Amino acid sequence: MKTILTTFCLVVPALLSAEDIQLDWQSQGFSSKMGYYKPIRAALSTEKPANVTRLPEDLSSPQFGNLPFGPQDQEKKVVLLIDTASSGEQRLWVDANHNGDLTDDPACEWTARRSGSGDQPLTTYSGKAQVRLPAGEQPRDYTLQMYRFDPNDPKRPSLKNTLLYYRDFGLSGKAQIGEKTYSAVMTDDSARGLFSGPGSDAVIGLDLNDDGKFDSRSERFSVNEPFNIGGTTYEIAGLKPEGGAFQIVKSDKVVAEKAVPKAMKSGVQVSDFEDKTTTGKPVKFPQDYKGRIVMLDFWATWCGPCIAELPNLTKVYEEFHGKGFDVLGVSLDDERTLPKLAKFTEDKGMVWPQIADGQGWDARLVQMYGVRGIPACFLVDGNTGNLIAAENELRGARLRETVERAIASLGKAAPAPHEIPKKTAKTAAPEKPEPESPLVTKAREMTSQGKLPKAAAFLDALKTPTPAKITPAKPSTETLTGRQIAARAQAAHVRVGWLYQCTKCSRWHTTLAGGYAISNDAVVTAHHVMDAPPNMKDGHGHPVIVRGEDEILPDLTVIAANPDDDVVILRTGVSDLKPLAILDDVQVGDSVFCLSDPRGVRDYFSTGIVNRAFDLDPATSNGRKGRRLHVSTDWAQGSSGSAVLDAQGNAIGHVSRIRALPGAKPDAESDAPTAMNLHEAIPASSVLKLLLKLEAKTPAQVETR
Repeated sequence: MKTILTTFCLVVPALLSAEDIQLDWQSQGFSSKMGYYKPIRAALSTEKPANVTRLPEDLSSPQFGNLPFGPQDQEKKVVLLIDTASSGEQRLWVDANHNGDLTDDPACEWTARRSGSGDQPLTTYSGKAQVRLPAGEQPRDYTLQMYRFDPNDPKRPSLKNTLLYYRDFGLSGKAQIGEKTYSAVMTDDSARGLFSGPGSDAVIGLDLNDDGKFDSRSERFSVNEPFNIGGTTYEIAGLKPEGGAFQIVKSDKVVAEKAVPKAMKSGVQVSDFEDKTTTGKPVKFPQDYKGRIVMLDFWATWCGPCIAELPNLTKVYEEFHGKGFDVLGVSLDDERTLPKLAKFTEDKGMVWPQIADGQGWDARLVQMYGVRGIPACFLVDGNTGNLIAAENELRGARLRETVERAIASLGKAAPAPHEIPKKTAKTAAPEKPEPESPLVTKAREMTSQGKLPKAAAFLDALKTPTPAKITPAKPSTETLTGRQIAARAQAAHVRVGWLYQCTKCSRWHTTLAGGYAISNDAVVTAHHVMDAPPNMKDGHGHPVIVRGEDEILPDLTVIAANPDDDVVILRTGVSDLKPLAILDDVQVGDSVFCLSDPRGVRDYFSTGIVNRAFDLDPATSNGRKGRRLHVSTDWAQGSSGSAVLDAQGNAIGHVSRIRALPGAKPDAESDAPTAMNLHEAIPASSVLKLLLKLEAKTPAQVETR
């Protein structure tokens, strides 16, 4: 007995040391607080549920659906009713008090929005309803946002009898972790009001940098998984299905900490850095700007709103540069657009220095400053390194006012316009070269054995592929859990790219993106992934497919390719790949998932929805054409070619690119719009189209639904 008591005393104090956290219930307004939502489908049927005892009068064409709440083994199904008149006008009822009577509930918001023209304009309805159900000892109001696409929408036939809804409720307050207290939120993305247990999809948001936001990458965590804050791994304990009090306790598991960007508030000291400009001159920020103010300007040549700001920015620069105003540009141009940067800045009169490492959204300074959209501007006091102003204060007509006021606050004459110090004639001692990576070593060994194709032959094969038979997997119809989808995506995932000798340093490198198996011996990736690296020495390169950490697959051949659709199908010399089924049934609003390696961060898994399906306009897409999807899963450089999966674990497309959505040109009375980043994917129909064209393939062997 003594031994048992001793063990008990060792364990319990760690749990008792964690204080209960009690967040306050918020019945509505939570979608905007979280900054995202996940739509849930509610199927509509003409069959009246058995628990409905009374209906509204004068119904024309009623359809019923269910909104599930609570744990799956104690599920409460709240009935909803949509009635459509002969004119097409719709009305919505929800059994908010769950008594079976659809005539005694608060009125629902349900508003029509018409789009299109001609004989058949489309009407989308949206609104919200509030449901009251027991939650522990007290009843609780749950607000659901709802919308329904036009049942006659030819682009959405699968949503003809579907209502989409998402949670607008959650918990908010303060959470103490260690000695620090953070603003905290918690919500349930399953919209069931279920915060723990089977079926829960609850997340907790912690404002770790105190900027009033909950960053999706670094400040939002699943309540079912451990998370790291300040180097310590924690997990949620004591959380009941209805929410309520819980604890954040130290975990015996270890997970990596996510980098949290510094909050960019006026008066905060910005992160300093050392770098080189595009002309090779060293720069120390903000130390090189003593006695002056400097605007750190994140932008890109492809960013419409950034370009719209340039006339105003160059005008303000010319007026105030001699009085103490400098600009330091940070370009998000990547290896594709970086070559035109010098001419672009010259043509636009951008005489200030630029920093550009060619990494796009994954640039070191982009991550350091937590930039999520461009243009992003930060005006800094060169004397103190403190932030003076940011974002809207530095756009449109407000830029001049802010700069003029900031210069006046310096309180002294400005020194000569900033010039970056010239390099000294002293030559630094040569650095010891880094050792060659094991992957490069293995690839070079395979090259000497003739197991990897040569660059010239492979690039020719992209233009004239050698068709071969493929037996794709059969599509799945069973809805999977997030864990199951992640496991399936990981099993099929490969890295695809190049081993090449660099023209700049003569060393051998690998540049890898994503790909996924579609049969036991074939892989799909984005066509642009297989473009020759721009710094590859002529004739000194080899395409590669890597499985796992360091297994390079031999005998790579091209069996189908289409640059317009950004698709290439590659055959390997192995026959034990774990394929994904290919499915072209995808609609706006569908849940989707993606596992990729953004900037070398291995096996990053994220979820989102299909935001848009569209056809490219060659006139505005550099001659490109074909079908495309916009989805809200996360990816970055290195993700291209990775599979985008549906809720059944089928590949419904793959990653293509990221681009900024141009905004309207600002005027004197309005601020410039912030860029919105669009994640563009290639739909699976493009892969299926290639499979059907293979000479050794017949249409009957390719399964779709």
